[in-house]
Amino acid sequence: MTSDAKRIPFTEEDERKIGSAAIWGMIVSITSLITGTLTLLAELAIARASLSLLLPILATAFGVLINVWLLQASLALRKVATSDVADQAHLLSGFRRLRTYFMGQVMLVFLTFGMALLGGVLNAL
Repeated sequence: MTSDAKRIPFTEEDERKIGSAAIWGMIVSITSLITGTLTLLAELAIARASLSLLLPILATAFGVLINVWLLQASLALRKVATSDVADQAHLLSGFRRLRTYFMGQVMLVFLTFGMALLGGVLNAL
């Protein structure tokens, strides 16, 4: 298999759309990383006085991690739009990271819901 066999002949419009999606993914992931990191630092500072913030700290740390996956996916998709080689490999890498990101988002929703439910049950006691 030659290196040309891994190239996908996208139209210019397709490459612009892929590039635009990659840029927006990078914007979302970078802003989420910044806010998540600041939130994590604030929670850690508050947690010194109390251990009750352990679960929210873990949820925030996991939120930061999943945004790293979104950034990695966006960078891989950006390579599809900006290079003419290994499109298949970059797409596969980007889609794998996106899948991991979305699975992480679902896990984060369940974790947050579980924490809210547990907090409500504990407060009722």
